[in-house]
Amino acid sequence: MAYTRLIVLVMVFEVLITALVGLGIYYGFSIFPYSQSLVTTTGAAVQTVGFNATIPLYMPSLTDLKIPYTYLQAGAQVWGITAFIVSAAVMGLQSFIRGMYLGGLKGWVLNRKTVPLITYGRRYFGDMIAWSIFQNVIGALVVYLALSFFPFGLILMIALMFYSLTPYLIVLQNITFSDALAKAPRMFRRYFGTLLPLALLAMLCTLVVSLFRSLTSPWGYAVPLLAYACIGTLLIGELMRKLAVKLKLDGEQTPDLPFGENRASRMVNAMIVLLVPALVSVGIFAASGRHLSAFEIGSKNRIEGFSYNTNFSDVFYASEQKYTAYEWQTRDYSIAIRLPDLSGERKPDELRGIADITWQVNEEIRTVQGNSTFIDVKPIMHKSRLIYRLVRETANNGSFYYSSMSGSASIIPGGERPREPLSIQIMISGDGSHIFIMQYPTRFDISQVFRVSDDGRYLIPGTSQMNPMDFHAYWFTTEQSTENLFKLLAAKNKTNYIATINRSYLALACAMQEGDGRMVVNLLETMRQAGLNVKAPDWDELTWTDNLHGRYKGATLQRTLELMTKAGVQGGYEGRELLDESDEKIGVYRFEVPFPDGMLPITYKESKEDGKLLSVSVMD
Repeated sequence: MAYTRLIVLVMVFEVLITALVGLGIYYGFSIFPYSQSLVTTTGAAVQTVGFNATIPLYMPSLTDLKIPYTYLQAGAQVWGITAFIVSAAVMGLQSFIRGMYLGGLKGWVLNRKTVPLITYGRRYFGDMIAWSIFQNVIGALVVYLALSFFPFGLILMIALMFYSLTPYLIVLQNITFSDALAKAPRMFRRYFGTLLPLALLAMLCTLVVSLFRSLTSPWGYAVPLLAYACIGTLLIGELMRKLAVKLKLDGEQTPDLPFGENRASRMVNAMIVLLVPALVSVGIFAASGRHLSAFEIGSKNRIEGFSYNTNFSDVFYASEQKYTAYEWQTRDYSIAIRLPDLSGERKPDELRGIADITWQVNEEIRTVQGNSTFIDVKPIMHKSRLIYRLVRETANNGSFYYSSMSGSASIIPGGERPREPLSIQIMISGDGSHIFIMQYPTRFDISQVFRVSDDGRYLIPGTSQMNPMDFHAYWFTTEQSTENLFKLLAAKNKTNYIATINRSYLALACAMQEGDGRMVVNLLETMRQAGLNVKAPDWDELTWTDNLHGRYKGATLQRTLELMTKAGVQGGYEGRELLDESDEKIGVYRFEVPFPDGMLPITYKESKEDGKLLSVSVMD
């Protein structure tokens, strides 16, 4: 039962850290050193596949195994006064619990006594916190020197190992931190051979335990939590036993403290045992971030929306990957979210909360037919919960918007079973009227795709050169209108251009389809400057825009989106050769850009030998 109490003590602290790490993600503070293993290169918290062999020292911790404390996406680490205060408080609590833990192990391995843990925690608190400060200061110095000149950092790291027995000597011999620190190097050299086999066994055990982190949620957290608390406690207990035996053989004292023995009733012992599965359940709950729902107060507004995504469209290839267009979808997408009033001039620095979203998640559908299993990937509608902390940022024109790129946003694990881990980013316009959610596989870097319009009102994703169809954007607004759609597309086209004149008629067709008169005028002028014979109405940007917008007049938003999709897919504009006007060297082709009020024809000539574009005629 003594070991069970200590295992529970370890798990209580680890579960507390799990809850605090999630709280730090939500409120924007990091906890040293527990927030350091949360972020991948893409800013996502994931359970990685691999292994880690280490030696548990002083008290088992998931940080030893490089296992994240949460499934939430942490984003960038945030250090400040809050992070310093919380980290200091956690260090103090850890020092107190470490004194309880090592004191409890001492009582059991020396005398088979179940000792009063809190009393031992008070007794060793000062010395343990002194060791924690010493360890962290030297650790920071190791990192600094390693970055400056690696050999210096390595030398200091090896030197720190010689002091690793300090906490054990404090507890076993009841000596002060300074005395234990002075004795530790000599004891380490003397007992190295005795402790080496145990260290190798510990590395083997932790290697096996670390493999469990590759399990799916929530077992990638729960199994290592329980296994390492048990195995680590047994290993540390054996280390203290061996160390106590060697100290006695060398004539060193290992005195008992006059604190007596703590004899618990059967009822108390039963409750301690039941705490183990209870703590595993609480840890799973906290690792998922669901405990943060307690901080959600107030009703939410439900807003409908639609989705759009990039693809390997014809115009993307024709422009040598410089022109982005979107494929649009209308389904029963919606989001329930609570936002403060953002209509005034004074705006908060951060937005945080939990939103309920109805969207699509790609899942694997397995079908068994006889001895064969067929796997298909299909988008399935799901209701998910998103937790976010958005930081106020400044757009190119000085306007404000809110983004999770400098904050954090995560999917709270629920009923989704995506074919691969997913991450999200959230962007909200400065007045709160436009809400955008970007869903993408965690393995991809979002920084090259996430783009915001110059006025900070719209999310205008770029086209990823790797699986662009896996980046799905959702747009929720109470102002669903064709006018807002035109504004988003015009903002997107400010980042577009063509790198070659050949097949530039596709970019021209997309600009017309999207009602962007500015882009149409720029493309026509670029063609003329390249020496092409261009026949088109001599209109300015405003006239072109009014004409193209007018072609959508009276059409529903859904019909408009269906037509806009032709710009973002392959085969949206199929040209046919005009055989009576073509010859062996020059081909004449025509295709039509569809609008609700009819077709807008584009005719072009190009060389059949090298594909060089020769002329373009619009509305002939």
